[in-house]
Amino acid sequence: MEEISIGTAQKLSSPNPFGLVSSTKPDGSTNLMAISWWTYASNHPATILICLSNKGFSTECIKNRKEFGLSIVSESLETAAFQCGTCSGRDRDKATEFGIELIPGKTISAKLVADSRIVFECQVETFYQVGDHTVFVGIVQHIFSDQNKKALYAVNGYGALKTVG
Repeated sequence: MEEISIGTAQKLSSPNPFGLVSSTKPDGSTNLMAISWWTYASNHPATILICLSNKGFSTECIKNRKEFGLSIVSESLETAAFQCGTCSGRDRDKATEFGIELIPGKTISAKLVADSRIVFECQVETFYQVGDHTVFVGIVQHIFSDQNKKALYAVNGYGALKTVG
């Protein structure tokens, strides 16, 4: 075996489940961010962890509102969802720009992605600084699904989005 970098390890351990995190901007509109650094943390209570860069606009938005949505988007959003990971939402409306339909959540102010296999509405219980990232602990308030849709996965590190299976 040879020693490798964390970036190489991320490519070799693909695919990773992919989603769009929604948060509420200071003006009340919804920000979207591409993510594959998320995981289930507990069943009782249902809890999800998301890991975001400390430099990112979404980190700022989630810290302010203490909530987020996680939409496991369907394959029809492959291009639009990938584009959400190429720019900041600080000065643009990604949903409108990339043609992503949003729907209201049941209990959070951030809207959710309509064309999704699964959506989670989460309240932030706490968060932790971990190196150059922040880990948010989200208590799941509601989960909705359209099981007829296929989920996307980040492959080749984060070079593309594809379905599996």
